[in-house]
Amino acid sequence: MDLKKQLEEYQPCNEQEDKDKQVMLKYINTFDDVLTRNNEFGHFTASAWVVNQEKTKVLMIYHNIYQSWAWTGGHADGEENLLEVAVRELKEETRSKECKNT
Repeated sequence: MDLKKQLEEYQPCNEQEDKDKQVMLKYINTFDDVLTRNNEFGHFTASAWVVNQEKTKVLMIYHNIYQSWAWTGGHADGEENLLEVAVRELKEETRSKECKNT
């Protein structure tokens, strides 16, 4: 299923989500390349909010550029399945330094 169709089928939970949905659909309908950094106006990204089963802890990473804590996420880099992007970024950003070279 493509991103545009997923957005069209999404049922917003509130007024703000409805506005955001309309903005994203307008953007997709206006620009050809919304999934890569080649689009000078912007592009889609994906992120993950990871909590433990008891919902008492959350996984955060330290962002060296912004010097702050954040959730995992990153650029779609052409991938239309944003869930896969979020999972990929989660795995990339939480691997220990010892594993990153393998």
